[in-house]
Amino acid sequence: MRISNIKLFQKKLPSAGQISNIINSPLFSGSAIMIFGSNAVSFLNYLYHLVMGRMLGPSFYGELVALISLIGLFAIIPGSLSMVIIKYVSAAKNEVESTGLIKWLKSKGFRISLIIFIFILIISPSLANFLHIEKLSYLILIAISFSLSIQVVINRSALQGLLKFKETVLSIFAEVGFKFILSLVLIFAGYRVGGAMMALTVSVFVGWYMTNLYLRDRLKKDSVYSPDIKKMLFFSFPVLVQSFATTSIYTSDVILVKHFFSSFDAGIYASLSTLGKIIFFGASPIASVMFPLVSQRQSKGERYRNIFIYSLLGTLLLASGVLIIYWLVPEIAISLLYGSAYLEAADLLVWFGVFMTLFTLSSLLINFNLSLGRTGVVILPLIAAIIQVVAIWFYHHTLFVIILISTLVTALLLGSLLIYSSYGRDTRDRNKIDFSNNPSL
Repeated sequence: MRISNIKLFQKKLPSAGQISNIINSPLFSGSAIMIFGSNAVSFLNYLYHLVMGRMLGPSFYGELVALISLIGLFAIIPGSLSMVIIKYVSAAKNEVESTGLIKWLKSKGFRISLIIFIFILIISPSLANFLHIEKLSYLILIAISFSLSIQVVINRSALQGLLKFKETVLSIFAEVGFKFILSLVLIFAGYRVGGAMMALTVSVFVGWYMTNLYLRDRLKKDSVYSPDIKKMLFFSFPVLVQSFATTSIYTSDVILVKHFFSSFDAGIYASLSTLGKIIFFGASPIASVMFPLVSQRQSKGERYRNIFIYSLLGTLLLASGVLIIYWLVPEIAISLLYGSAYLEAADLLVWFGVFMTLFTLSSLLINFNLSLGRTGVVILPLIAAIIQVVAIWFYHHTLFVIILISTLVTALLLGSLLIYSSYGRDTRDRNKIDFSNNPSL
């Protein structure tokens, strides 16, 4: 009996060949690069926030994070462009088509960046008044950096669509590293928030230079390609809605706290937001790798189900690991990273971590459905984002209430996305995900 059980157990273990196939697969190698590289970038980015928090103090730091969150909302348009570019470049039939598409996108991106630059300048006074920001120059710097960042997004998304994950990560690392170093220099020089914003603007130029450098050989080749504009716009609009909704979910709360609460409380909440986003940015590289792989396999009629399952399990594992730390030692996490001035956030850290864990899983499911062209999924995060903003606008008595609202909204969003992913598609799809007890998974 024991020998038969051992043999049965051995049959269930993956063979050396299967393990080799997993390691050499694009999902594993791409995820390894993106997870290692992106987490190195995230570490540097979080080090930036932690140093800024200590150097500026809660009040000035709250102002800086509110401005960065505002940039995040403006980034909705290039964020939506990113997903469209990745999908179409990764699904291109050949090198000629992908090169022509990248050239076409870069030419159109310049016009879009100019329009958005003028728009931000026009609304800057109103934004400064809403966020209680005295210096209008901060908004002007946002307009400059954001218009240039559209070109960076196009380049970086093209690299990712070409499955050049190493180049993607290196360009981000260079941009974030330059922002960190220059911010230190300018703040030591006495420029405070203005210095940090100037450093952010200059660092975007570094990212633009790096991404152009990596695409240089590709863009030298002659290729003329006109994409199906109607089809692209049909996919772009839902992705724009998705980008607006998901970005709003993790940035609108910071902006509303800056509006409704004192500068000190806004700084405390900013520290929670930054620490909580470790979960999202730590696990999101998995979704970044999954998206072009699933899109590519679907366009070729190949199976993609296992890619999704492994991505979901990997995301859950990484998010849970950080959440456990926030549950067991919140005071240590905050005091080591931000200092004793932010310890009022300790009791709220695990709750914010739950919110971001639910959001991270929801984001993965949204990206999976969009990679397959199922654009109807965007209505779910849009509804969630609207509910969150409305609820916080009317119920914002304490910071805990705001976190609780966000947690409940994302829990409902995740549940609806699981239902949509399981049943909201064509039953003839042989890759249909079944969350029931199915051994084939």
